[in-house]
Amino acid sequence: NLQLLTHDILYVLELTSAISNGDWGRIEDILRNLAMIFCGAGSNNYCSEILHFLFNLKKIWTPEFA
Repeated sequence: NLQLLTHDILYVLELTSAISNGDWGRIEDILRNLAMIFCGAGSNNYCSEILHFLFNLKKIWTPEFA
């Protein structure tokens, strides 16, 4: 259990570091993994919101807007 907690905390630390640096590529990569973590933890609303955001970012919104 401690390994899983450490694994999940490292994802959050990586996300905060990517946000601080403004690295959108890393943020997109981490959000995909966080969506699966939320889904596995039973937080389906967070999972669906992240996936909805990523879908809009990739398919709906224009590159100028995104």
